[in-house]
Amino acid sequence: MPWTSSGSITSDRIPARQPTTAPAKQQVKGKSQVGPPKSKAISALETRLHNVECTSGKEKDPKGSCFCLAREHGLSTYIPLCYGCSLVLCNLNLLHYACPHCGESFLDNARRSAIVAQILEELRRQVAKEEEEWNRAIEEARKAEGAFPMLPGASGTQGVHRPAGKGTATGPQSSHKVLSLNSTTKKVTISSYTNTPISSRPPSPTPEEPRRFPPPPREISYVKQPPDPEHPWKNIQFPDLQYIPPPKDLNTHSRQQWERDGGH
Repeated sequence: MPWTSSGSITSDRIPARQPTTAPAKQQVKGKSQVGPPKSKAISALETRLHNVECTSGKEKDPKGSCFCLAREHGLSTYIPLCYGCSLVLCNLNLLHYACPHCGESFLDNARRSAIVAQILEELRRQVAKEEEEWNRAIEEARKAEGAFPMLPGASGTQGVHRPAGKGTATGPQSSHKVLSLNSTTKKVTISSYTNTPISSRPPSPTPEEPRRFPPPPREISYVKQPPDPEHPWKNIQFPDLQYIPPPKDLNTHSRQQWERDGGH
């Protein structure tokens, strides 16, 4: 069968190979997604969600929980009262640990699903809030730069200030080479130097561990001595207490106190 191609050599009759395009995932490999960095609030919510989903909830807090009854710390927004003993729980009592008093688990099937849904909703709101603040910062940075047109492929965040984390530098590293000539040996030496900028922001201090209140004593404090029949109103627990009536005239009381102090 004759060749249909008009070429004069064999390689001209071989069909050209079509160029293959790399998958989309490989093309964008190495490009970081532009967006706000993960904050401490989002990390805390993700950790809380993981603990609620992956733990049994039957273990007690090794740190001892807290028995302040929400007087020192805020009331827990997830489990304000224990389902077993009605202990008032503050926000230091973590969800994936059992009740510090009676050992009741907060993570049975129905409660776990409700808590997971509540944490997911809080996470969604926090992400939306931070994205809104991030976009607002980008818009303000563009206005501060004079609203110059952006080049194709630019991220549009060159004017946005990213907070430097602990141990991070404020700018990219710069390197340079120095060419030196030895006057004695007449040899040329090339030395390379790299300047690493130092972070202008000091590392954030480690947050202090909040104060945890211990459980109340098991033994109830009461007066074991029988009351005195002649003085049934006497305070046996604090026998040295003395009632002092308030003064009728404040000036008279101040003068008596002045005389009692020796007139000084």
